[in-house]
Amino acid sequence: MHLIDLYQKQDFVFSIEIFPPKTEKGMEKLKTTLEKFKYCTPDYFSVTYGAGGTSRTNTHEMAAHILHELDVPTMAHLTCTAHTEKEIDDVLTKLRNSKITNVMALRGDPTAGKDHFVQPKGGYHYASELIAAVRKHSDFGIGAAGYPEGHVENPDKDDDRKRLHEKIAAGAEFIVTQFFLDNTHFLHWRDQLHKEGVSVPLVAGILPPANWNAISRLSDMCGVSIPEKLSQALIKHESDPEVSKIIGFEHVEKQIEELLQEGVEGLHLYALNSLETVDRLGPKLKEASGT
Repeated sequence: MHLIDLYQKQDFVFSIEIFPPKTEKGMEKLKTTLEKFKYCTPDYFSVTYGAGGTSRTNTHEMAAHILHELDVPTMAHLTCTAHTEKEIDDVLTKLRNSKITNVMALRGDPTAGKDHFVQPKGGYHYASELIAAVRKHSDFGIGAAGYPEGHVENPDKDDDRKRLHEKIAAGAEFIVTQFFLDNTHFLHWRDQLHKEGVSVPLVAGILPPANWNAISRLSDMCGVSIPEKLSQALIKHESDPEVSKIIGFEHVEKQIEELLQEGVEGLHLYALNSLETVDRLGPKLKEASGT
C-alpha cells in the first residue's frame, strides 16, 4: 500500500517518526518501546536514515519489524548522502524484497566534518534526482520534505518552494514538513503553495521542545524560529527539566489544536523514540485520525 492512499481515504492522518539506534541493545530496547505505542497506533511509522555506520542497515531492520511484526504501515527514509547511484539501487531492492513499499526521499545532511552538502562521486546532488530514481526503480510510494521557514541553506523562500515543486514533479506524492514552533509559518507556506497549484498532501511536522539548550541548538541547525513567549519560558526554567518538558508539551498541544482547526491533512510527530511523548500527545492525534 502506498501511504498516499491513506491521505486520499482519510480526512486526517497521524504518523510517528522514530530513529534506529546504532547498537543491537538499543534496537531491542526500541522494539520493546514500540510495543507500548500500540494503544495509540499511528496510521504509519517512518524510520530515519543514518549518514553512516550501522544505522543505515538498522533503518531497514526496524522498518521491516514495524511492518511485519507490529503490522503497521511503514516508510523508510533514504538519503543521497555518501551513496552512489548503484548503492541507492541496492538499498531500494532490499526494501522492495522486504515488502517495504514507501520511501521518504531526502538529500540528507552534510557528512561529518563538512559544513555543506557535497555530492557523492557517482551519486545524486538533489532530492528531486533521488525521487526520480526511486520512481524509476520500482513502484514505491514516495514522500519528500518541505520547509515552511525555508531550508537553512537556502535563504530565498521563493526559490526554496521552487525546489519543492521540482520534487513533486519528479514523483513525490506527499510532503512532510520540518518541525516548526509557530503555526503561522506553516499556514502561510501551505496557502502559498496551494495558490501555486500544489495539490499533494502537505503534512505538518511537530516536535515538542524538551528544554532550552536542546531546542535552541536544533533551531539554529534547522533554521527554525522560536516564539518569544516560548523561549522566555524555557530560559526561565532552564534548570528544571520537568517544568521545561511540561512547557514544551503544552506549547505543542496548542499547536496541534490550532492545526486541527485549520484542517491539516496530517500531523507527523517527531517522537525521538520517547514513550512519554507518545503517551502525552498520541491519544489526541489518534482520536483525530479516527483509528
